[in-house]
Amino acid sequence: MKRMLAMILMLACAVGATAEVPFNGLITAPDGRGLKVRVSVAGRDKRTLSDGKGRFGLTDIEADDTLLFVYKRDTLRVDVAGRRSISVVWDVEGDEYSAKEDEDLVNFGFGYVKRRESTDYTSGISGDRLRATGCSNLEDAIMMCYPGLKRIGGELCLHTQNSINSSSAVLVLCDNVEVNLETINVNDVKSVEILKGSNMYGFRGVNGVVLITTLSGSDIIKQ
Repeated sequence: MKRMLAMILMLACAVGATAEVPFNGLITAPDGRGLKVRVSVAGRDKRTLSDGKGRFGLTDIEADDTLLFVYKRDTLRVDVAGRRSISVVWDVEGDEYSAKEDEDLVNFGFGYVKRRESTDYTSGISGDRLRATGCSNLEDAIMMCYPGLKRIGGELCLHTQNSINSSSAVLVLCDNVEVNLETINVNDVKSVEILKGSNMYGFRGVNGVVLITTLSGSDIIKQ
């Protein structure tokens, strides 16, 4: 019995050690306007984009990491300095900024991690482009715009099938909820992004991820 309890405790510790820790951020201009910037971590394969309100999310940021914000041709470097979240006000023209930890951002948990960091994702397929294919079926429209996505053995795949017993199916998320593509109307789609492989979604993301944002869910996170 004691040995079993010890094994359970060790397993719990291992799971806790590998669990993702969200890091939410907000970057705005001095007038409060959100900045749409590219965000990356210096020296690490982590990057994402802020949304129209300047919100972005990353995971597993180290205390001594440095964040790089790129806005048009300007780049800002900000040390994390042990913060658990970061709120940045950047005066791009004056080349000045301030940064602080924001408890409200910490409490959002995975709220701002709408697009997990990835080293390999498409720039996105707009809903207008999907509808321009003339396909009424969303899956067909996506495959026309992204030929690398195929039906193999009844599964939607980005890669060739791993084995007879191992699934190669991509993970499909619509507004951060796992769905079947057949349930989504192409007319409701704002954009689709294809991640060729992301361990930020656990083992389910290894085969690739299809991220769908609908017109109604594009601003699902409210301040």
